Amino acid sequence: MPAIRSLPDGVEKYAESPLFAAGKVPESLQKSHSTKEGTYARLIVTAGQVQYFLVGESTPVATLDVGDTFIILPAEEHFVQVTDDAEFYLEFCR
Repeated sequence: MPAIRSLPDGVEKYAESPLFAAGKVPESLQKSHSTKEGTYARLIVTAGQVQYFLVGESTPVATLDVGDTFIILPAEEHFVQVTDDAEFYLEFCR
């Protein structure tokens, strides 16, 4: 079950990533990175499982299964670990 986070009032989607398909998740997403200041991201899992970690933590903040979504906070340093069959995409909001 993912941790509960929500977008602040007035924040709207402005862009969307491609679908990151099974076995083709960019390595850059699996290493430390962050969104820009003021940019939120909604991670949406369509297949497999995605674990969301904060940099420096060994326990995932959220484990996401098919149909789950998770809000990534602005400038939050994080990375994901995915199963071999994972597929997901991101909606960027500000």
